[in-house]
Amino acid sequence: GVCPVLGCTDPTAVNYNAGANTDDGSCAYSCTSALAYCENFDLGVGTWTNNGWINDAFGTPSSGTGPLDDITGGSFYMYYETSGASGNPITLTSECFDISGLTAPALSFYNSMYGATTGSLNVYVNGTLEWTMSGNQGQQWNLAQVDLSAYAGADVTIMFEATYGGSFSGDIAIDQVCLGEFIAYGCTDVAACNYDDAATVNQGCTYAGANQDCAGACL
Repeated sequence: GVCPVLGCTDPTAVNYNAGANTDDGSCAYSCTSALAYCENFDLGVGTWTNNGWINDAFGTPSSGTGPLDDITGGSFYMYYETSGASGNPITLTSECFDISGLTAPALSFYNSMYGATTGSLNVYVNGTLEWTMSGNQGQQWNLAQVDLSAYAGADVTIMFEATYGGSFSGDIAIDQVCLGEFIAYGCTDVAACNYDDAATVNQGCTYAGANQDCAGACL
């Protein structure tokens, strides 16, 4: 007979043992690079592990809640159907990501939290709550960004959790989940009243009125 040589027998694993003839369950795999990673859910959940979210296009079945469409128009997103309180909470968990190649790592995503009984949307990174939002935020898609600098150089797993708000009018949706460099949003126009010298992407400049200063006083 042939004596068993224990080890990892999967050649795709980082600890593959060419000399092993019996797999001992020790196989380990490298995490997916986070460089330029985005998931739009247009082809389903991709590599994410889903526990209760629904892949949908256009509006959700209940009136007065949910988005009208996905963030780009005409495609898909993931959402929590709260009619009948199916599942509470529900979760969507990513694969492992290697963010060591990012200088200022960040998670960005769009969310829609529209309805009179909207619950909470939580984002966990390696099991730690890093972002949360509760209640009605309007029917539009809202961009959110989570600073991952505390995890720089490490591997991360992302989990989205949605909770029930008490009735059918609490659908919560997410779309366009991306990992990349942190973006400092703000006003980049030095002539604006709310100019932010730390901002790298222009968003939301305000200006003084005619013959007024930024405080609204007459000049």
